[in-house]
Amino acid sequence: MELHQVVLCRALYAEAETYLGRNEGIHVGLAVSIAQDAVELFLRAVMKDRPVPGRKIADDFISCMDYIDAAANHDENKYVPFRARLIELNKARVNFKHYGLIPDKADARRLLGYVGDFFDVAAVRFFDVRFADLSVTDLVTSTAVRERLKQAERGLREEELESAFGYSAEAVDVAMGELVALLTRRWSRWPPPSSMRFDDAAMRLVRDLEGYVDGTASRSERMAIMLALAVNITDLVRFESIVPFIHRMAAGNYVWDRMQDASGLTISDAEFAVSFSTKFALAVQGRMPHSD
Repeated sequence: MELHQVVLCRALYAEAETYLGRNEGIHVGLAVSIAQDAVELFLRAVMKDRPVPGRKIADDFISCMDYIDAAANHDENKYVPFRARLIELNKARVNFKHYGLIPDKADARRLLGYVGDFFDVAAVRFFDVRFADLSVTDLVTSTAVRERLKQAERGLREEELESAFGYSAEAVDVAMGELVALLTRRWSRWPPPSSMRFDDAAMRLVRDLEGYVDGTASRSERMAIMLALAVNITDLVRFESIVPFIHRMAAGNYVWDRMQDASGLTISDAEFAVSFSTKFALAVQGRMPHSD
């Protein structure tokens, strides 16, 4: 089963939704184009999973649907669902890619809705899985980040909202730290050389000063990286407003500190937090060097 390829479709669709959330016209066109790519990748996964002996794998989008429908042998339950809507999506993608015609944002939102409907039906029809259950976190290669995203997803499923919020915040912080570690040279300044002697009060003062400086630098690095990764500022502000403050302890574990009132937060907010942290982790991963 080409399930890994279907998970990639989930990631592409999430990326299309991210582009749709931006304000520039070109991002709307890219959202439609990426959504079409997600559908075509899915169709190719179906063809690979259900090859037709003696029949050549299709090259273009419409032919992919023809191939799958022909393989269904007149069983309508095995046809490509929402075919007419997918043809409309493909037309919009061709108009953008080949003619520079940017779709209206309302039309693009409607087309992405069609894609969501397609995946909801097609994932069950062809692979017997719910599209919503596919975890994009499986594409995250960092074990530390992926484990936290899995914990956040578990909190979401079990409606432990604070767990979903807290682990989402941890995932972002760990991903950020891994990227910063590549960009800057870190060294330990503690403990000080044995030739230096401080009494307890002086030691606390120096540690507090170092913590303040490191904290200020960390916040600056965080914002610079967010901007460099083209993170949607509106989404970032929402994320920061709903997740708890986190403090990483010397042992590497985190402590969550909920300063704001969380009584009004909903499952929708938790879903957003998990989605944001997953997209951020993949955005960071896309900038990391990979070994062959």
